[in-house]
Amino acid sequence: MKKNYFIVIAIILILIIGGTVYFSFLLKEKAKFEGEKFKTGEGIIEEVFSLSGAVLRVDVENNFLMVKPSGKEENIKVLVSPDSKLIKLELPFSPENPPEPGTQFTPKQTEITLKDFKEGDEIFIKTTKNIAGKTEFDDVDFIHILP
Repeated sequence: MKKNYFIVIAIILILIIGGTVYFSFLLKEKAKFEGEKFKTGEGIIEEVFSLSGAVLRVDVENNFLMVKPSGKEENIKVLVSPDSKLIKLELPFSPENPPEPGTQFTPKQTEITLKDFKEGDEIFIKTTKNIAGKTEFDDVDFIHILP
């Protein structure tokens, strides 16, 4: 009986020591493998098809807007073609008297012309081509004046 008792204790000690060594080795291996390293900016192809910002200048004669994009310092020249849809979005209620929370509504959309834009208007522009890194573009699908 005493012999069996020592064998059971020896087996338990071996399992504890083996488990400790195994898990410490496994954790060390996990720490060594960090996966693939990814450096920001390398191999990234940036695509941008929309822009929001404020109107700085409206040139009706030459069909363009100068826009100050939100969060950026460089201004962008947006050439407007006859195919571009120009739309003013309006809320169906007064901002002083908003609807109750949870109420759904659809903004009223009114087609406008380039001369309806004013300096300071907040706008959203959707393009048909990638405009990443451009300071001038002419492939405008639509421009919304935001409420």
